[in-house]
Amino acid sequence: MAPLCPSPWLPMLIPAPAPGPAVQLLLLLLLLLPAHPWSTQGAPTTGGDSSGEDDPLGEEDLPSEEDPPGEEDPSGMKTEPGEEDSLKSEDLPTAEAPRDTQGAQNNAHRDKKGDDHSHWRYGGRFQSPVDIRPELTAFCPALRPLELLGFELRPLPELRLLNNGHTVQLSLPPGLEMALGPGQEYRALQLHLHWGAAGRPGSEHTVGGHRFPAEIHVVHLSTAFANVDEALGRPGGLAVLAAFLQEGPEENSAYEQLLSHLGEIAEEDSETWVPGLDVSALLPSDLSRYFRYEGSLTTPPCAQGVIWTVFNQTVKLSAKQLHTLSDSLWGPDDSRLQLNFRATQPLNGRIIEASFPVGVDSSPKTFEPVHLNSCLAAGDILALVFGLLFAVTGIAFLVQMRRQQRHPSGTKGNVSYHPAEVTETVA
Repeated sequence: MAPLCPSPWLPMLIPAPAPGPAVQLLLLLLLLLPAHPWSTQGAPTTGGDSSGEDDPLGEEDLPSEEDPPGEEDPSGMKTEPGEEDSLKSEDLPTAEAPRDTQGAQNNAHRDKKGDDHSHWRYGGRFQSPVDIRPELTAFCPALRPLELLGFELRPLPELRLLNNGHTVQLSLPPGLEMALGPGQEYRALQLHLHWGAAGRPGSEHTVGGHRFPAEIHVVHLSTAFANVDEALGRPGGLAVLAAFLQEGPEENSAYEQLLSHLGEIAEEDSETWVPGLDVSALLPSDLSRYFRYEGSLTTPPCAQGVIWTVFNQTVKLSAKQLHTLSDSLWGPDDSRLQLNFRATQPLNGRIIEASFPVGVDSSPKTFEPVHLNSCLAAGDILALVFGLLFAVTGIAFLVQMRRQQRHPSGTKGNVSYHPAEVTETVA
């Protein structure tokens, strides 16, 4: 007869001495402890070198609750039913996108001057900007650090800086190349900013409901298309690099090269020429940590198919520089150009990807999208500790079983029994 397979439960049937109180307590805790839901997402380490300019986001600056509802959008815009912004609705849409590479009419905004935006409608379901919930993002290891080529411009030729009544826009010359990945080459066309007002932050994107003081957008055209008109509405036709701006203790020298000229373009439709600068210095130093999703332009025609890259690291400007940005320009009808951002739009089932693992407690700090202080969440550490205790208890149990097998309870080793001899003594 074939030998039977030894049962894995056989050792458990062998009687053993009752475990001590400590072991009993450990076993009881292990039985009561629910299975820990290990997450597929880990926690990122701190971002790249900030060098006093950029900082990772933290949890302490995230508001404890969402912005109060009921505030009206300053632009008078209405959204389609079911697309109400759950955060702030006090948003004025304005995100300029280039119209062509020659700069003659270098933006996608086709509304007539003085438009109050009240008639804007967003027919598409995949609109921008959006609220980024770090705990709901999907880690995508295929997202590699961005590659920027030719972004360090020389002072000459000079660049056109324009107040178009909706934002301040810097036209960029040919030669600024950016790759999102293999076969995804783009060329930069222009950059512009979005801001709020005194005491009212004005970034377009939000992180966990938190809005930042300002936001920069660098707009790119895919090399697969000859111009913006061809690329509008085509998947991946346009790509935008976005970074949050936050208040820091020192002046940002790169941004000062632009902000120092705002007084020259205070009036709507005015322009000036500024020396070339290092455009990459306007972005965070760490280009490897970012969020990625597909959205739209944030002004009419609000064309979709735009690939958005929102950096996790923020850029710091001094309080004076942020004030200069929000208080220097004038828009239509002699109104101060402020709060030039669009309300966040619903995701409608879209998944936002992250180039780095994001933990559940990741939240924006003062200006960047999200960093964790620890590589393991508290629940992970607790589960690890109990796992180790379980392993130690198991080993101790096996050792005890080996001892029982080696010395059966019915005998005592090295002890011989000799019957006593009785000797009678005759008196």
